[in-house]
Amino acid sequence: MVDYFTIFFFALCLSIFFLYRIYSTGIKSLLYFGGKLKDESNYKKAENIRMIQVILGFSFFIFHSVLFFGILNTVIFFIISFTTSFFLEIIGANKGYVFGKYSYEPSLCPGPMLGNVPLLIAIAWSGLIYMSLNCSFLILGIGFNSIISFEVILTTSIFITILDLVLDPIAVNEGRWKWDKPGNYYGVPIQNFIGWFFNTTIILVLFKLLSSKNMISESHPFYVTFAPGLLFICLPIIASRPCFERKLYFAGYIGILFTVFLSAILFYEHNNYLSSLLKI
Repeated sequence: MVDYFTIFFFALCLSIFFLYRIYSTGIKSLLYFGGKLKDESNYKKAENIRMIQVILGFSFFIFHSVLFFGILNTVIFFIISFTTSFFLEIIGANKGYVFGKYSYEPSLCPGPMLGNVPLLIAIAWSGLIYMSLNCSFLILGIGFNSIISFEVILTTSIFITILDLVLDPIAVNEGRWKWDKPGNYYGVPIQNFIGWFFNTTIILVLFKLLSSKNMISESHPFYVTFAPGLLFICLPIIASRPCFERKLYFAGYIGILFTVFLSAILFYEHNNYLSSLLKI
């Protein structure tokens, strides 16, 4: 049952990527780079699909976490992740600490806002941190039900920071938020990336300290265990396409290289398992 659910989740994620693309820039843009990014007549429809994508992913990650961390640890992780991210976002948006001073554009950020910050942002980042954590276990060749080490925390924080180098320029270019004092990296200040490294580290250190050491010992197939991590590996190269469309070339190249780098390590660490799959 878990196997089929995981496959269904991946199928939905891929279909939602395509649906968002079709609604926002037209069906022809599936085959080539979009040319009318400033005039997206179906923007709201596309954003509704994005909300479904975030909520769907978040729900799956909770389900996945229960399988490997248990209910108590799952509650602890996502409460810490959501509240810490949301609290620091509010501080950043209103006071300028942690990430720098910035403001969201309500008309371009779907869902309710609290403290001048969209709730969906904290939900999305909680999911991304969980994916990055799972990917760190995958890349380091550690079982996902193992105790979180400081090596895992450092790796996860680095992964999140690199991914943000790809995602943040797109959001700024789209006008979802803007900085009071724009930085040199496509308008994003360096403080923002330091802030997300700090935010992720704080979340995982708190989780390490507060979580129960009794992880679930039940084993699952490789693609079930590391489904969030495998999706995380795909994200940078998927995000590189809108980077190139918006002439954010350096961010686009980072996205491609990051996915290639993670994929290379994946094949190196799990060569025997992946080779057996290819033979099948």
